[in-house]
Amino acid sequence: MDFGFGEDQELLRSTTRRFLTEHQSLADVRRSMEEPDLFDPVVWRQGADLGWTAMLVPAEHEGGSVTGQPLVDLVVLAEELGRELNPGPFVPCNVSADAIARFGTEVQAKEHLPRLARGETTSAWCLSGDGSPEPSAVEVRASRSGDGWRLEGVARYVHAAADATLLLVTATGPESGVVNLLVPRPSAGLTDRVLTGLDLTRRFAEVHFDGVTVPGAAELAGGWAVVERCLSVATVLQAAESVGAADHLFTATVEYAKKRVQFGRTIGSFQAIKHRLANLLIELEGMRAAAHYAALALGDGLPDADEAVATAGAYVDDAFAHLAGEAIQLHGGIGFTWEHDVHLFVRRAKVNQVLYGDGAWHRERLIRLVEAATAPSGGA
Repeated sequence: MDFGFGEDQELLRSTTRRFLTEHQSLADVRRSMEEPDLFDPVVWRQGADLGWTAMLVPAEHEGGSVTGQPLVDLVVLAEELGRELNPGPFVPCNVSADAIARFGTEVQAKEHLPRLARGETTSAWCLSGDGSPEPSAVEVRASRSGDGWRLEGVARYVHAAADATLLLVTATGPESGVVNLLVPRPSAGLTDRVLTGLDLTRRFAEVHFDGVTVPGAAELAGGWAVVERCLSVATVLQAAESVGAADHLFTATVEYAKKRVQFGRTIGSFQAIKHRLANLLIELEGMRAAAHYAALALGDGLPDADEAVATAGAYVDDAFAHLAGEAIQLHGGIGFTWEHDVHLFVRRAKVNQVLYGDGAWHRERLIRLVEAATAPSGGA
């Protein structure tokens, strides 16, 4: 297990940063964020050539990672995408690729993984009716229809659903079980409605299933285990995106404090400002440690992987939201303006706080995991 990024991973970082600067920087995202569709398929396919969607895909299906730690490689990418508040379906595409690689059949893998790796297919994950990861929140119902499945219901707050050509759908099946199905788009009875949300740099949708039928071969094995794995991968990648965004915002705030003059002095020279920035740096480093270790633990299959992921979910996005709020305050009046970028980071942070389980949900999960690990074994 390697706790530091290697030379190849740093090359991946610099290459990705240069690509985003040239092709899809925050300034580019800002110019297009009021458009109906933020997704740029050309840029996405170019990003796929850099490995954005291939790390969790096996080599025999046109995937491959930079190192032997593909999830850590993805963290490098996620941080750079987070710095630019990238609108692309990075998290859902990698979640779907991992689910198909782990729980899919060979036929499913051959059909979907190469296209995901090449950026020709984009995917979205339809999890629940209110966006929460609780089994009781799953509102899509799957019933048997001949040799296949018939889907009824709705999934909400689905990132990148409007542009996705493949949906990973979690549904309640017979006898209150859970089934996970790969649903291509377009499909008869499948519609979506783009939602107006707080985060202007991403698009979320409400997806309706009105008698959508898929063959039995569309089902992934594993039931709720698929959902748990998808949640873990999504939590890690989103945490890494948040770290990248927070790092960019913190650096911008420090630079502003060095230049903004009040009472004849730069505000960064005031002790109170120094203390606030120092506290934010501590938070940022805590975010980074939590996200990086969660990726290492989950990727290497360590015994405490579930606890590490829950810790990242419980801490990182809440800390990002606090840091973003402080950044607005430290920027003063300009921080509240539409023209400045700070509010875009606040919007991203507030939405990340509730995606894939909020901090309270992850803390409760962490408590249950710790209790189970420390419970006395049975016996006389």
